[in-house]
Amino acid sequence: MADISFYCVKCRAKKSVPAEKTTKKPLKNGRPAAQATCPDCGTGMFKILSAKEA
Repeated sequence: MADISFYCVKCRAKKSVPAEKTTKKPLKNGRPAAQATCPDCGTGMFKILSAKEA
């Protein structure tokens, strides 16, 4: 699978995280989302995915 790009608020930069290290789960309204931790600082990152990324 491809890498998913997140935005780390603490580092203020875009980070690419491998899909194997992300957790995908739908939101309450059914939209796909992903969670990961920043590889540099360890902060939790969250992204609402598009239909193409899901």
